Amino acid sequence: MRRSKITLSLILQITKSTMKEEPRIKGRGRPRIYPDYLIISLMLYQTLHGLSMREVLEEAERVLPKVPSLSDFHYRAKRIPKEVFRKLIAILAKKFLLSRKEKIRLLLCDGTGFGYKDLYPLRFLRGREVREVSSHVRIVPIVALTEGGKRVILSASSGGAYASEVKLLLEAMEGIGEFPIEGVFFVGDKCFDCIRVMEEIERHGGKPAIKVKETWRKGVRHRLRKQSKRNFEKVGRERYLIESLFGLIKVKFGSQILVKLREMAERRALCMIVLYNLRLLLELEKIFILLCSFLSSLLQRIFRTASGVRVDIPGAF
Repeated sequence: MRRSKITLSLILQITKSTMKEEPRIKGRGRPRIYPDYLIISLMLYQTLHGLSMREVLEEAERVLPKVPSLSDFHYRAKRIPKEVFRKLIAILAKKFLLSRKEKIRLLLCDGTGFGYKDLYPLRFLRGREVREVSSHVRIVPIVALTEGGKRVILSASSGGAYASEVKLLLEAMEGIGEFPIEGVFFVGDKCFDCIRVMEEIERHGGKPAIKVKETWRKGVRHRLRKQSKRNFEKVGRERYLIESLFGLIKVKFGSQILVKLREMAERRALCMIVLYNLRLLLELEKIFILLCSFLSSLLQRIFRTASGVRVDIPGAF
């Protein structure tokens, strides 16, 4: 679906219907006048079109009767809890899976980074030079591969530069408890070779298929690591699907987030994940609308023919 088809009004309609507004708690600090769904909708539209904060507020003035000021928008955007984005990702993924009525065949996890603040040419750096760059954020999504071959993101977690991918994965796994993943292989790179991660996968009903670290001096002894090694040999070749998904997202939105604060960069990275699930859901609804219009026109022709009125159907003999 083209970016021009996803309007600000459509994003507002979806976020308002999916997000539950929490009750306001009176206390110290700036009062909350605008709801969270409005702030998140503005952030999603800003990420979708690569706009600045001033530009997205100018666009919002054409649609909304009242918009927040620039300082209010910046203040609220960097303080929205990341759990809110995680819940929105899970809600969109659940709607997509229910509408397609497909089961989850495989789970994939990996980490990637997005630069911000300074424009470092990461593609030209090697070895130690890459590890010295600190102006980037890391994100770890959990991707579900359906029986029909579709990839939908169930949950995601973001952190600062060189944040532990194991901790980010454990945070992301808090949002997959409502998905039916019993007996599903959970594929990951050897950076997730951790007993705690494998235990968490088993607790959710999945089968760990994490690539384990081993050398000729040190073998695999733990029961879960042995099981994970055998499972990875079966389904580990499909790990490329999440790498290609990262490439797809970065082609659409870029690998550089034009903000200065780390808190804003982490939330903008989660906005990219939300927009990916949103695009999947809107494409499915578009197909449903086209199918309904086709069936409606076909039934009208059938009824007219049955009533004795001749109808010329293109392509008919």
